[in-house]
Parts: sequence; structure tokens; C-alpha cells
Amino acid sequence: MALSAALFALFVGLITPLLMPSLPPAWSLAVVLPVMLGAALFGRSGRVFAAFLAGLIWASYCHHQMLDKRLVPALDGQKVLIEGRISGLPEPTLTGWRFELAEARMADTGEALPLIRAHWYAGEPVASNQRWRFEANLRRPRGMSNPGGFDYEAWLYAQEIGALASIRHGQLLEEPVVRLSGLRSYIRQRLDATLVPQPGGQRLLALIVGDRSVLSADEWTIMQATGTSHLMVISGLHVGMLASLAFLIMAVCARLRLFPGRWPRFWFAAPLAVLLASGYAALAGFAVPTQRALLMILLVLIARLIYRQPGPWVTWLAALCAVVMVSPAAPLKAGFWLSFMAVGLLIFGMSGRLAVRGIWLRWGKAQWVIFVGLWPWLLLWAMPVSLSAPLVNAVAIPWVSLVVVPAALLGAVFDVAFGWSWLLLAAAHALDALFDGLAWFADFQAPLRMAFPGWLGWSVGATGTLALLSPLSRLLLVPALVSLAVLLLPGRPVPQQGAFWVTVLDVGQGSSALIQTSNHTLLYDTGARLSSGFDLGEAVVHPALVSFGLRKLDVMLLSHADNDHAGGALAIQRLMQVDRVLSGEHERQAVALNAEQCRAGDSWDWDGVHFKIMYAAGAPANSNDRSCVLKVTTGDSSLLLTGDLGMSGEYELLAEDVQADLLLAPHHGSRSSSSYAFIRAVAPRWVVFSAGYGNRFGHPHKNVVQRYRELGAEPVYTATSGAVRFVLNGTGQSMQLWSWREHSRRFWHE
Repeated sequence: MALSAALFALFVGLITPLLMPSLPPAWSLAVVLPVMLGAALFGRSGRVFAAFLAGLIWASYCHHQMLDKRLVPALDGQKVLIEGRISGLPEPTLTGWRFELAEARMADTGEALPLIRAHWYAGEPVASNQRWRFEANLRRPRGMSNPGGFDYEAWLYAQEIGALASIRHGQLLEEPVVRLSGLRSYIRQRLDATLVPQPGGQRLLALIVGDRSVLSADEWTIMQATGTSHLMVISGLHVGMLASLAFLIMAVCARLRLFPGRWPRFWFAAPLAVLLASGYAALAGFAVPTQRALLMILLVLIARLIYRQPGPWVTWLAALCAVVMVSPAAPLKAGFWLSFMAVGLLIFGMSGRLAVRGIWLRWGKAQWVIFVGLWPWLLLWAMPVSLSAPLVNAVAIPWVSLVVVPAALLGAVFDVAFGWSWLLLAAAHALDALFDGLAWFADFQAPLRMAFPGWLGWSVGATGTLALLSPLSRLLLVPALVSLAVLLLPGRPVPQQGAFWVTVLDVGQGSSALIQTSNHTLLYDTGARLSSGFDLGEAVVHPALVSFGLRKLDVMLLSHADNDHAGGALAIQRLMQVDRVLSGEHERQAVALNAEQCRAGDSWDWDGVHFKIMYAAGAPANSNDRSCVLKVTTGDSSLLLTGDLGMSGEYELLAEDVQADLLLAPHHGSRSSSSYAFIRAVAPRWVVFSAGYGNRFGHPHKNVVQRYRELGAEPVYTATSGAVRFVLNGTGQSMQLWSWREHSRRFWHE
């Protein structure tokens, strides 16, 4: 018990810095060190506290080292010549190649650079371990900042990536040399010719070499709907299965009397288990789930070798701490928590229940434990929940782990070593047959997405799941179900009657704003769908809407049809109910979206708030000047949304009452908009510039920003503030409620 308490305290200390908006200064760690040493002398409680301080000191020191390795600010946004080695598996995209560049340096000065994540648009194919010289634009790691959205900066930090690069030109300097790190790429290239033409072949590559990029968006949707995403990549379960295979092999050898002398077979099985598990984990690039499985295997084997029998919780906690000590940013990955929590839940939920008769009953119980127990953790990471997951996984897990994976690995060895592909193709067909069944299940239900219920609600719900899985589950059934209801029905704050909220989302170089009244919602623009296939409607806007507890939109108003304003509209309409679609260029969107034309003068009232379309030009005006302009008013407070309206449209609009407290700057702050006359007429208190950080258009233009400042408007930039929310209530007490980058700030954020 004392060891478990110390390990738990160590883990809490290791993750505590990840909750901080800024790290404690490096000198303070030296001050805490003697406190830790002194605490260790004061009994059991002192040693537990010392373990906490040890974790805090170690993690803080490592984080300082990681931050120091980031791209220096002087090179942010600069075009330079760099050299480096292609690391890992290069990923083909719709527009080029994405890869990591290790051992990078400046070509002219030799100055060392951090690990770089690069995208080469329309570039040449690259291979692992090649050395290249590139002309590139370097940037410090930065991403969009929105509620409910994927924290790209956290992901980059967890991958220890210190810079981003957009490649312009490249020159190959050296062909790949033989390295252990290039094994995955070598196997991938050897297997491509066999697997790519076969049904299910691309998916099998994900299981053999852990390359998730080969899976399409539709395939991920099917796996999310059935709760089987964990099966299509190398997982900790598969590593454990291979380790178990070593003991099975030794058991067969013992029966055949193949052991020399009287050596115990455990001394043969343990090294073979470690070898097989380590090799398979290496193919996955030592992802967190495989790290967890490998460490737990090592700990159990070491304990057996020294004739110790640690409890399962000690082994679990020791592996948990080991992973974080090696990689202090690992808890920023969803896979870390889902992997460790799944094993912890099995220990908690299955202990003392192995006497249940029948292997399938025990297997079904395990699926139930995982399904119920992981629900809060999926909500925490804004991941969808599949209601069919227990039933599907009860069949899919043994099919993949006992049939597909062994056949795939053995078939890969045969194919690479001897050119025999029959077993590899059989594994591909077996996986394809499973996927046909998954697709059939996915047709009947979409993955369930729910809003995060807040930390108090989440804690209550997580406690309810543990009560439901505990030995006292029958006695605690009613309070457990009540606690779970907090997760199922999270409260959604709404504006008061007669007030409205405006949330301008951070969609990079684009526009998207949500207007909420007490009972209605309107989405103005949806962000872009990029040529790479990245859809901001699906990846940014929809998760934000879900995080606000929204399940439908009353109106989706698209200012005009330009991609940066309407590219994500199809995804929004596919993912949630939209009652009505209005557009400034409906003829370009009527078929796909069933859009109606915005008409100047149309108006309606929701919950004491007045909505009016102020401007909607028709053809032959250019696309920007056909932007549908919306004004929202309550009492003396107003909002004006202008799309990409240019100066000519602004002058036409001056005939109307355009005064507003809050203005979404026309055309992202382009110098072709925001005339002095228009700004004077609007007289905004705030002007929001929705534009990408360091965008190539130079939005917002410095002269435009200066105009607004001269006329008394306070500029707000989504590029630096992230998503922003304003409250307009018509009583003269309107305010900016939050900016998401400040609201959710952590020390790794730019």
C-alpha cells in the first residue's frame, strides 16, 4: 500500500506542471530540492510527499528543456535554407508530402534546429532517412484555439516538434542509409506492392507498421461509429498477445523436450517475449499504448525473475510513472489516458470476478467494463461514443488479435524474406471481411457526440461509472445511474431573455461566428475546406458547437460562396440538423445545401432579439460584394456581420442604420474594405479581425487597423486570442466574456 501511495504521488507530481499556465522558474526547482530530501526523512507521509515533489521537479526540469529546443523567435516566419534527415514514415497528402525532419540545421551557418514537421506542397516523393536541403518558411509551433477543438499545439509539444515548415523547393543530398529507425519505412515499401492492390490491404499496413495515414476519413468514421478505432493500429493488446505467444512457443518446446539440460523454460520464454514485444512496439514507433504494454510486460517479467509478486496496481502505477518520466508530455495525448485507463478499469472491474463461468461470459464482462468505464474519458477528449461498441468489440477484438495480427506478421516475414505472399493476402481478406461487418453496423447508428459537462459534472459521472463497476454495484445501482445522468444530460448555459451571445471562432484565414439567444442559434459562415482535405467545418466549427451543447442550428447563414466562408458548410449540414440555410450566392449552393437567397430587408425576432438582413446584392456584383450583411440588435446593443464586403458595398450600406457595438471586420481587415466613412457610421466599440496568423495576404492590413484605432474601436484578433465570446444585453453592460487562448492557456501555448 505504501509503494502504491508513493507511485501515485509521483504520478500526480509528474502531471501537475501540465495544468499550469506557466512553468515555475528554473531556479525555484533548486529551492524545492532540499525540501523534497527533508520530507523523505519524516515517515510514510513524508516519503509520499517527497515522491510528489520528485515528480514535480523532474517534470518541470524536462519541460524547461523541451521549451528551450523550440525554434528561436528570430526565425519565426523567415524563409531559409535548411538541411536534415527525413524521420519516420513520410505521409502523402492530397497536395504533397508531410514528414518530420530530424538532425536539422541551417544550411549556411550550421546552426542546429529543433525537430521540424514539414509539408512540401506539390513536392517530390521522399523516403525515410534520406538527407535533403530545403528552401522553407519556418514557423514556431502554433495552432487554432477553440472550445471543444483539437489542441494542435499540445499535440506538437507531445511529439517534441519545435518548428513547422512549408517547403518550397528541395534537393536530395544523400540516399537513405541503413538504420534501425528506417525499418518501418523499409517494410512498408516492401509490402506496398503486395497489399495496396488488395481489398483491405491498406488497412493491414496500419496493423503491421502502425501507419495511420493509410486509413481514409470514411474508414475512420466507420470505426468511430462502432468503437473499433483502437483495432486498426498497433495497440497494447497486440503487443501483449505477441509476448504471450513466446510462452506458448516455449510450452510447445518443453512438451517436445527441446530444452537443454534442466533449465527452467521461463528463462527462455522471458527474453523471447521481450524480443517479440519490443520488435512489434518498434514498428509502431513506440506509441504510448505500446509503451504501456511493453513496460508492464517488463515489470512483470522482472518481478518473476527476482521471485517477487507485485500486485496489479503496483505494476500499473509503475508503468504509468515510467512512461511519463521518459516522456513528460505524454499525458497530452488522448491515447495515453485511454490506454492506461482501459487497463486500470479491467483491473478494477474484473478483480475477483474470474470465477464467472464461461470464457465468453468473462469476455463479455470485460467489454462492458471498458464501455462503461471509458465513457467519461472519451467525453474528456471530445471523442465520440459508440453504443454498439461492447457487442462489436466482443467479436472484433479476438478476430483481429487471434486471426488477423498473427497471420499478418507471419505473412509479412514470409513476404519480405521469401517472397511468399499468400498468408499476407489471407490476412488482408480476413480484415476486409471484418470491415464489411463494421460498415454494416455503422449504417445503423452514428457515433454519439456530447458536450463536456464541466469538471464537477465530469467528476460525478466518473464516480458513477466506478460505482457501477465496483463489487457493490447492486447496492449502488440507483446513485450510480443518477451520477451517469450528469454525463448524458450536461447542462447548457444560455443567454437571458432579450440578450444574445456572439462567439467568433478561430478558423484561421476564414470566418465563422455563432449567435445564440435563449432558445435559438444562428451560424454565420463555416470556415474553409482546405485543398489538403482538412475541413474546418468538421474539425473546428462542429466540435465547438457540440461543446456548447448544441444539437441543431435554426439558421446557417453563409455570407457568400467563397471557400473561406462556406467551405465547411457541407460538413456542418452532414453532422447536425440545420433547419434553414441562407446564402448571399444561393445559386452556387442551392443544390448541395438547399440554400435560399438572402434578401435585403428580411427580418425576424428571437427571444426579444431582432435580426435583419441589411444588404444582399445580386449579380453582376462580384462575389465579395454579394456578401449577405446581417445586423443583430437588442435594446441599444448591436452586432454587424459583413462577410467580405468591399468599399463599394460599404458605401451602398451607408444609407442604412449600421451603428453597432461589435463589428466583424469586412474581408478580414483587407485594405480594400473598412473605409473611414464606413467605420464612422458603424462606430464600433470592438472590431474582430478573423484572419490566420502570419497569413500570406497580410490581413489585417496595418493601415486598416490604424483607422479603427483612430476612430475609437478596440481591435480583437482571432489569430492571437483564439475564439472570442461577447455578451450583448442591450443595457449598456455589453462585454467581452472570454478569449479562448487566455481562458485555456498552458505553458506550451504560443
